[in-house]
Amino acid sequence: HELTSGRITLDGEDITAMPREELRAKVAMAFEDPTLFSTSVGDNVLMGQDERELDRALSVAQADFAHALPQGTGTQVGEQGLSLSGGQRQRLALARAVVGRPRFLVLDDPLSALDVHTEAAVEAALRDVLADTTALIVAHRPSTVQLADRVALLSGGRITAVGTHHELLRTNAEYAHLMSGSGDSGEGSGS
Repeated sequence: HELTSGRITLDGEDITAMPREELRAKVAMAFEDPTLFSTSVGDNVLMGQDERELDRALSVAQADFAHALPQGTGTQVGEQGLSLSGGQRQRLALARAVVGRPRFLVLDDPLSALDVHTEAAVEAALRDVLADTTALIVAHRPSTVQLADRVALLSGGRITAVGTHHELLRTNAEYAHLMSGSGDSGEGSGS
């Protein structure tokens, strides 16, 4: 992606000066609508990473269900993982994102298909991961937003407020309205 203005740095280094392989090793992503490949659960998560990291990544993503599949993590997921539920696909994509211990993590509403109990367990595990990782989180649910140290409120395609979750609740009526659950779910907040 070419920038139209400004620059993006990771750990103080301009990404345009980084070899592509180094950039890919530092950044990982998980999206609301994940892409899975027609291969095994384990291969979908590891994508070439050290196999010893598989159980840790599955645990962070609350994807231990993979061990109960017919061939465990060797189970083939089929095209786009359609043999799995939406929540299972999201959890495998999140496991893939954290397996390599990236320095920068982009999470675009990756918990939207999870029930509240599983979501809470994933968020608790993510807090530990985020202690050593910078993350950009696009989220609509208040519990996910609270993972962030800093929150940027987007409105009309622009950042209209920045602060902690609690600061914005106190000082920004639009943010408080969105977080109350009665706001327009078409707009999101990220951190």
